[in-house]
Amino acid sequence: MVFSYYIFKYPYQLIWNFLNIINRNSGVVVYCADPMDYIVMRPALIFLPEMTYYAKNKTTADFLKKQNLPVKRLACFPKAVIMCRHAAYKFPGKNILKKFTNARNYNMFEVYMLTSSAEVAIARELGIASAKAVGFPKIDPLFNGSYNKELLNKTRSKAGANQKKRTVIFTATWDSSGMSAIEKWINFLPVLSQDYNILVTVHPWTSQKYKQKLSAMKQIYFIQDYDVLPFLAIADIMVGDTSSIIAEFCALDKPIITFKVNQTDRTLPEITQLLKSISYRVEESYQLKEAIAYCLKNPREKQRERQSAAKLMFDKLDGKAGQRAANMIKHKISNFT
Repeated sequence: MVFSYYIFKYPYQLIWNFLNIINRNSGVVVYCADPMDYIVMRPALIFLPEMTYYAKNKTTADFLKKQNLPVKRLACFPKAVIMCRHAAYKFPGKNILKKFTNARNYNMFEVYMLTSSAEVAIARELGIASAKAVGFPKIDPLFNGSYNKELLNKTRSKAGANQKKRTVIFTATWDSSGMSAIEKWINFLPVLSQDYNILVTVHPWTSQKYKQKLSAMKQIYFIQDYDVLPFLAIADIMVGDTSSIIAEFCALDKPIITFKVNQTDRTLPEITQLLKSISYRVEESYQLKEAIAYCLKNPREKQRERQSAAKLMFDKLDGKAGQRAANMIKHKISNFT
């Protein structure tokens, strides 16, 4: 648990209880630490009553204002909080609704929503009684008809895609994690761009030296949008390492190539095995040309493995995960609105 939780817990609860007695709590609010929080929750939030959004910082507040949402900054003393990360320490009260997390102390949440029944089974084995499976609302737009032909064509135009070329999207986790392959492929992008449209998205924590280098490359399109789903939709194949966005692309049942990377303390054997199962594995950049050509020629290879993995990770890909999450949240917040 974050140390500040223990510093603020009792003063916070004292103020919260006083405001609750005089009926001056903020009701049900949504907490966003960064713009991506909103992108993840949006497919569920559209089914919920209008609420006030509390932003961690000015960047997030400005982003939410551009979405025409009512925004305030912390501190806040709500009756219940909806969030998509483990930030319970900022609201050390009882009623917290959680969207998705990888952190500890799950039982702090009234509802802990996971993307699949397989994850719920694991969570319950660990004693997480509040775990519920809803799917992954973030990727609903890929399956509910939101991305029509016009939107996808606009995305291709934005990326400067040549209609005569196939499209490859590169992704990387942050380099200081020790599990990124960005150093292996970044200098090879101009060569590949001769034959393919090249899109690139990287983890927000990626070092500036790599971001600056990608921004300076005229032959590629460096995605800096918070919402990358439209770019996943127009891509024919993904090249990655251990980035979680690979799971989202796997849901689309398109070919994936992954680099073998060093094992670290953060490496999970089950994730390594999953990547071996769903993707074509390479070690160096010179292998990419052949690997991309092969995967595009044989898109159904590993299809069964991709579909099985998608089922394991997301249960249903019906575009209704947000609605299921919203229904669960409505039930929980009915006493606070």
